[in-house]
Amino acid sequence: MATPQGAPEPLLRFCGSLRELKFVSGAPSLGDLKRRMPSRPAASTLSPLLAGKIRRAPRWELVRELVAACQEHATAVGIDLPEDLGSVPVWRRRHDELVRTLDGAAPRQAPGELGELLRLTASGQPPTLGELTDTDLGVAPRLPGADAGYIARGDFDEEMRSMLALEGPPHPFALAYGEDRAGKTRSAVEALRAEFAAGTPVLIPHTVAAVSRLRSHAETLDRLPTPVVLWLDDLTEADLERLTPELLEWLSGWAVTAGTISARRCGAILEATGPNGAVARAALSTACLVHLPLELDEAERAEAAWHFAGGAVPRSFAEVAEASQPREMLLRLNTARSANPVGVAVVRAAVDCRRAGLDRGLTRDELLRLLPPYLTALGARRATRDAFEQGLAWARDPVVGGRALLSDTAEDGWQAAPELVREADSGPVPGFLWPELLDLATPEEALDIGYQAGRRDAPVYAAAAFTKAMEDEENRPVALLWLAKAKWLLGANIGAKDAFRQLIETGDAEHRAQAALELGALLKYEGDIEGAEEAWRLAAADGDVKRVAPQARYQLATMLATERPHREEDFEALFREVATSGHADLAPRSWTLLAGLYQDRGDLLGALEAWERAAEWDHAEATEVMEAMVPDLHQRILELAEVHHGGPAPRTAGELVEQADRLGELGDWTGALAAYGAAADCEDPELRARALLGTARILQGQGHIGQACEACEAVAECGVPDHAAKALLELGVMLDEAGDVPGAYRAWSRAVETGAAEEADIAALNLGVLEVGRGRADAAEPAFRRAVRSPNQRIRAKAALNLAVLHEEYGAEADTVDAWYRTAIETEDPEFMPQAAIALGGRLIGRGLRAEPKRLLEMAIGAGDPGEKARATMFLGAVHDLDDDVDRAAALYRRAIELKHPDHSVEAQLYFGKLCLRTHRDDAARWHLRAALDAGHAEHSPEAGLLLAQIHQGYGELDEAELLLAQLVETGHEEVAPEAGELLGDVLAGSGRIEEARRVWAWVAAQGREPNAGTARARLAELGD
Repeated sequence: MATPQGAPEPLLRFCGSLRELKFVSGAPSLGDLKRRMPSRPAASTLSPLLAGKIRRAPRWELVRELVAACQEHATAVGIDLPEDLGSVPVWRRRHDELVRTLDGAAPRQAPGELGELLRLTASGQPPTLGELTDTDLGVAPRLPGADAGYIARGDFDEEMRSMLALEGPPHPFALAYGEDRAGKTRSAVEALRAEFAAGTPVLIPHTVAAVSRLRSHAETLDRLPTPVVLWLDDLTEADLERLTPELLEWLSGWAVTAGTISARRCGAILEATGPNGAVARAALSTACLVHLPLELDEAERAEAAWHFAGGAVPRSFAEVAEASQPREMLLRLNTARSANPVGVAVVRAAVDCRRAGLDRGLTRDELLRLLPPYLTALGARRATRDAFEQGLAWARDPVVGGRALLSDTAEDGWQAAPELVREADSGPVPGFLWPELLDLATPEEALDIGYQAGRRDAPVYAAAAFTKAMEDEENRPVALLWLAKAKWLLGANIGAKDAFRQLIETGDAEHRAQAALELGALLKYEGDIEGAEEAWRLAAADGDVKRVAPQARYQLATMLATERPHREEDFEALFREVATSGHADLAPRSWTLLAGLYQDRGDLLGALEAWERAAEWDHAEATEVMEAMVPDLHQRILELAEVHHGGPAPRTAGELVEQADRLGELGDWTGALAAYGAAADCEDPELRARALLGTARILQGQGHIGQACEACEAVAECGVPDHAAKALLELGVMLDEAGDVPGAYRAWSRAVETGAAEEADIAALNLGVLEVGRGRADAAEPAFRRAVRSPNQRIRAKAALNLAVLHEEYGAEADTVDAWYRTAIETEDPEFMPQAAIALGGRLIGRGLRAEPKRLLEMAIGAGDPGEKARATMFLGAVHDLDDDVDRAAALYRRAIELKHPDHSVEAQLYFGKLCLRTHRDDAARWHLRAALDAGHAEHSPEAGLLLAQIHQGYGELDEAELLLAQLVETGHEEVAPEAGELLGDVLAGSGRIEEARRVWAWVAAQGREPNAGTARARLAELGD
């Protein structure tokens, strides 16, 4: 281990002052600082700077931006910074002094005995990290019913590990703090094992007092391999009093110091005043304190369900996301859970209500109403009125610095401190809060609650909130617009379209335009191109010229460019309108698209002019594309000039074809067509065919399909097999796309007859697909058999896959179908092999086989196609699920979810939720089913919602069940809606709302889906008249 070169004191002092600035400015998070800094530095840049883990003076530009960001945050939260910390000129002088004076000497060494101070192995050396057991490091025995696995603590793990990973010297001093039994030691040890190699020496002093005596053993310690970890578990105030600034500075030169301290001790030390405990306070202020909440959040509980027998995870509430809050408030809240659970619950309820969109204060009665689920999550008893008043008084008591966690409002209520709300904004709002909040909110207040529910991926509650908000006439149009959006997210597309159209009919111009803009997007999503165009043209006509109108025209233009490419004049005109609209984002984007359009058309000068117009906006994405495209465009213009004027004019047909090919490559379609046309007049069939084929391809690219088809026919008449096959293949494609199936059939049949290798094989494959579409399996099979003999593995794979599907559909022998699937698999084609492997695996599973299907699915996973990888991973998880291999199934479902596929990852969430439900891991089931529901998938989300509603109903959470079931009924899903209606009727009847239940059951009966319709009729018969 090498001693540090040069003394770190100047750097430590400078970084310590920056850390103090961050603290006194309201302790903004690193994310908040980055957002306020123009250069957007990475966390890996800011963390070492603030922790003092740098080797040289930081750049002045970085320091200046950091100081300005702290100033901005302080202003936002109402803090006046002292002159010595908040002045940029003062920091400039400090930085200049640091640069001038950065220098020092290495620490002195002294010999001595080490065994009296540290735990050593039999060989007289400190143990390595790999040699130490959990017990050696102070980890408590695992909880009853829990396995030995580690429950990842997302935020803590990330922050603690990033601190430990900082390079030195100076090395970090990181402490985990939290409530007793929160798992501080275990989580900190896991962080050490994650960041350091098993051979890392670990110094475990017999007492903290022994640490200071290590100075006399510097020479011995210097011989240890680096890095070294100094482990200080369960620190007390007395221990910290021994960690003087000088000692910590010396330690930082050669050891990573890590440990734990209880939140109670930490809070007591930091809140104390006076000379007593000053050294301990200084030590804590030097440390990087990382908080470990006692409660698991929803994601952690979903993971924990797999580490407890039977999934019996202790219930907890969704903790406000750990954030870098103002230090005094953070410590007061985090250290009071055991001593004052009612006060903590009151504060958390108030914080969550603000985050959920309720801007006013909460009355005593409202706070009392919201407390029970928070107390249950904390494991505390129900609060009496006296306990509530004591908790409220604690929350209103100012902390160090004069700010309280709760403050009075003018309406005789209480609000959480804005700092707590702002810093906790990224965390989830507990699901149990939404129904209660909607019940106590007014229709006017419900609008903001709906906004927040939508923002926090809770579309069910968003829809309920906007429905209530519509009762306020003033906000009705806005609420109706957002209700339609929420219904779309929930898959209730019919209801969403009805709501958009209702607003178009009844709203003012602004709301009509916004509704038409959203309706167009929904209709485009459903494939109704004409309907989307009509809606977007309405939005463009009624919308404001600076925002909605450009958006509508841009979306319409992009749709027409992809779905109706023959309407080039229409979408070019739309892009031009947007380009000249002044819209800061869409105008430069439109200029870039116009540049590409002109370039494809061969108008290179027009493209260059469009790029220049795009450059005027200084738009980041447009600039990036322009930097890649414009130099090539300039080069093409120069090369075109050389082709046209740099030499003698071509005289022979061959020279004309060569010139046309070159002009085509450079994008001069007009010049290329002229040269091809001149060459096509020659008598040489080879050159004539080449010229006509080049002409056909240019005309096809320009959308002149009729002329392109004529050129292809002319190529075929030249009698050159290779060129004829290419032309006839393209001719068939164009005729097929135009709806001329007989013409396409004739063209591809002629292409097959040419015998040209690859083109004839592709044509045969296309003929097979065409015959399948016409319902002529007997004619399709010979075509596919012709294609499957191709030496091209891709053609062979697709043909074999089609033969397998064809034979399977028409009931062929199992061995025949399997053989064709195996043929497709043997090609190893990255697209068709996974499809065949998954299909064959499914067939074999149906016969009770397991080994080969699993191998096939693993092949599909490793093929590289993202969609098939996600599908195969989910499918393999389902196979293990079917075999009751719960742990393997869970691992595969997690992998499928992590792939973030829009279909298969949502399906994996659904299947994982079912698995959790079946294995009595209800908390985890809620998490995964909620994720599947909120994904807004047309097929899987309604089923997930139904299962989630049944969980709510089973736990007696009837308000949540009712909200969810009502939204599922609105989706109109063929299977889920009737079943949801049946259950909704049960919930309504159970709460005494008989007439509402009667209406719902009557609707279910009218749908005619059994057994739900029969059950609904029976329920109605029981009610009588």
